Amino acid sequence: MFQDFRVAYLRKHVKVKAVQKFSFLRQMVAYFLAEAARTTPHAAMVVQYDVTALVEYGRAKEGEIARKAENMSEKDLFRRAIHKNFSAFFLKAVAHGLHHTPCMNAFIDYAPLLNGSTLYHAEDINLSFTAHTKYGVVRPVLRNPHLKPLEQVASEMRDLVRRARRTDPEQLYFEAARIYAMTGLRELDLKAFGALWITLRGMLWQRPKPEPGYDKIPEEKKLKVEEILGSTCTVANIGMMIAGNQTVTVIVPPEVMMFGIGDLKLAPWVVDGEVVPRYTITITGSMDHRAFDAGEAFPFGKHIKRYFDNPELIFEWKEGDPI
Repeated sequence: MFQDFRVAYLRKHVKVKAVQKFSFLRQMVAYFLAEAARTTPHAAMVVQYDVTALVEYGRAKEGEIARKAENMSEKDLFRRAIHKNFSAFFLKAVAHGLHHTPCMNAFIDYAPLLNGSTLYHAEDINLSFTAHTKYGVVRPVLRNPHLKPLEQVASEMRDLVRRARRTDPEQLYFEAARIYAMTGLRELDLKAFGALWITLRGMLWQRPKPEPGYDKIPEEKKLKVEEILGSTCTVANIGMMIAGNQTVTVIVPPEVMMFGIGDLKLAPWVVDGEVVPRYTITITGSMDHRAFDAGEAFPFGKHIKRYFDNPELIFEWKEGDPI
């Protein structure tokens, strides 16, 4: 009774192997992303880049580090890894690109009947990125990577990912939901009622129990709730998990932009009329069309290409250098 009629029909006519209740985390993901897909007018871009210069630069630097250090220290190994795994490079390059296209590093208060809506251009560039754990994806936030040397960005990313994998995501996102619910109450925001009900239901009847083993990990080795809140843009690096060209991303409100980075691979490319093998990567972007028009985002692609063609602008960046 009171069940979706399509589900009721399937339950009656389809043999079910197992029944699994949504975890608290899946409930909140379903609520927020379903709302985003329903209410946000998404516009998408898909751009493929030649990143051969980046790969060749990384290989040259990696070999240089190996030749200089007979017995490589932990720092040498870390520097070598940065030139082999480009995750930190891509994240910092995106942050630099956002610095030049502030319309994309923003958050929107869409209230057309109340105040006509407001777009807040953020000075901070806080990138949340996807970290895969055995219990799902966690999105820690890297703050202002455009103002930090690449080694510091890579070190902070490594620390956030390690602590994300030691943290029970149910408990972490339950605390985040509680903070959002209290904010919704203070603001008398009726849109927050659904999230508030899920949170109250969890507190009163379905409070998530810690997964076995997490209770033995010291708190300082886990992510703090403030380290998953406050992002101004999100980057999903699907290329770190599967061999995929692209990912179609759903914006996380109130952000107005989300990027997806595909895997880096060798592919045919036309250079001076000749088909040659080049290293390529695909970047997708989903934008909230309420916040800006696509033309305002065009400079981002030009800046990203400049960093791919001249990777030393990111690898050798130091405080005081132009962004």
